[in-house]
Amino acid sequence: MELSKAIVLLKMISGEIDEFFRITNSIGNARSTDIYDFARRKEPFRKEFPTGTHFSRFLRKMHQEGVLRQVIQNHNVDISNHAYYQWWFYRKELKAPTEVNSESVITVPKYYKSDRNIATNDGGAVRSHQEQYIYNRLLEEVGLKFYYERSFGIKGYNKIPDFTIVSPQNKVVYHWEHFGMMDNSDYEFYAEKKIRWYLDNGYHFIENGGRLIVSYYRNETAFYSDVERIIKLIKAI
Repeated sequence: MELSKAIVLLKMISGEIDEFFRITNSIGNARSTDIYDFARRKEPFRKEFPTGTHFSRFLRKMHQEGVLRQVIQNHNVDISNHAYYQWWFYRKELKAPTEVNSESVITVPKYYKSDRNIATNDGGAVRSHQEQYIYNRLLEEVGLKFYYERSFGIKGYNKIPDFTIVSPQNKVVYHWEHFGMMDNSDYEFYAEKKIRWYLDNGYHFIENGGRLIVSYYRNETAFYSDVERIIKLIKAI
């Protein structure tokens, strides 16, 4: 790829990063998957990067050629795993976290979610594009009743799962937790702790006949497939 073309693409990515933080104004850091999910709604971006893998490979190539930092300074990269680089972007007005060395930086993200500013097909709003996909997919199931971030109480604790679903067949209530940052070890620990709370309070996974639904985002293909599998489970019960 010619350098001039690469710089044009990097400037396009930089613009998408700026817009991402402008819209989701309570997020401190964003992964490359967050940026990709946000930017792919635009045809010019999607044409250049048909999948998240294409996007990651481009970032990696630009990093290795020393071009990325020249255009997009507000980022850090963890290259400790040679086969899988991890990218974090932050607001331009924020200072970069202290670097471990000149090339590898591991930041600890904040796990609170952004405001509800991602529109759904029924006029509602959710906090992430992955939740938007789940929400809109659930809308397609006629007769399926569900709620987004509906609180419930158990043993003196108030929990707010991502989705609460009522089975149309037997009126059983399911709680669906989605975890969208599983490429980060600290977030993975947070996810495991949250799931453990449900299990310690008598919940079982839907795959074992229980009422707890858990999904993860590791890549697009697996995520979409997992959502379809879960919906089939709900409908089959």
